[in-house]
Amino acid sequence: MDGFAGQQAGLAREKLLDVGGQAKAKAAPLAGRLARGLFALAVLGTTAFFIHDRFFVAASDNAVMAGSTIILRSPIDGRVDMQPWSPEQTFAANSPVATIVNELVDTQRLAELRATLATIEGEIAALEQRAAGTAALLDAAILSAEAFRRIRLEQLHPRIAESEALARAAAAKLAEAEAAAARGEILRRQGFTSAATLDVLRRDLAVARDQMQAAAERRASLLAEQKGAAEGIFATDNATDRSISQQTTDRLALTLVETDAMLADRRARLQAAQRHVEAEERRLARQSQAVLVAPSATALAQLLVQSGEFVRAGQEIARLAACGERLVRAELDERTFRSLRIGQRAAFRPAGRKEHLPGEVIQLLPTSLAPGAPRVRPQAILQLKASDGACETGQIGAVRFG
Repeated sequence: MDGFAGQQAGLAREKLLDVGGQAKAKAAPLAGRLARGLFALAVLGTTAFFIHDRFFVAASDNAVMAGSTIILRSPIDGRVDMQPWSPEQTFAANSPVATIVNELVDTQRLAELRATLATIEGEIAALEQRAAGTAALLDAAILSAEAFRRIRLEQLHPRIAESEALARAAAAKLAEAEAAAARGEILRRQGFTSAATLDVLRRDLAVARDQMQAAAERRASLLAEQKGAAEGIFATDNATDRSISQQTTDRLALTLVETDAMLADRRARLQAAQRHVEAEERRLARQSQAVLVAPSATALAQLLVQSGEFVRAGQEIARLAACGERLVRAELDERTFRSLRIGQRAAFRPAGRKEHLPGEVIQLLPTSLAPGAPRVRPQAILQLKASDGACETGQIGAVRFG
């Protein structure tokens, strides 16, 4: 019985093994089919993603971040003097980029203006000395004229006194002649004197009257002369109404006025000459040396000359890219260009970085073959949001439009 039972158990184990083997054989094809199905789905999904990304997503893989281009030009002819800037060089606002030195500037006009200025200064010094001398002579002449007037008045006082005495004497003689003539008239009527004697008395009375009138007129003339002398007017028979001292004073005063006018003219010319000299000095300073500075925060985009090179006025020295604008210029194909619109959202991903910088489309530029700035492909200009202040201009990357 034990042997039979053992045989039965062995048969049972063999059946179980056969069933497990059959199950494994059936499960193996199912796993393979499942793996192949998953692989096919992955390939299909990848293909669909690339097809969607290629034909249904607006993007550009050729984009560069750059602000507006600032061109620095030489304002004068001269030699360039600047540091050996690196391609990644950035400049703060108003920082120097290059210096233009003109060693051949013409200074002849400045020398002529300075010579004219020195001549005018010499003329002013001479006129000032002449004015000072004339003023001193005028003061002396005024003192002399005043002394003459005072002496003349002093001379008139005794003459006036003399004329008054003569007038009194003439008045006394007139009174005596009038009394004698009156007595003669009485004596003639009484017959005590002759007619000839009466005629003599009458003639003496007429003479006395004439002498009295002459004395009065002489006194009046001297009083008028005294009044004129007090006012600086001298009326005499053999002289003019102005004394020699007064005429000298008048001449010196006129000379001083003329000298002052000449001084005013020279001083005005001096101020004009000084302005011309200062303007010429400023012009020569601009022509002899010019410092080119960055107008704002910028990065060096292109250096067009080397230090020590001679340049002409208006020649381009360097091209700078503004840091503050954060503009992205992306090249597009025609399909993507037609699908975009102004104000559409976009994101710029710089090469080598994972972050996406948000922005929006502010300008769409179609293809242009215009000379000077041809565009063989359409372009979109993006305005990125404000940065942390770092100058990121010149970075390349890709753009995805939302």
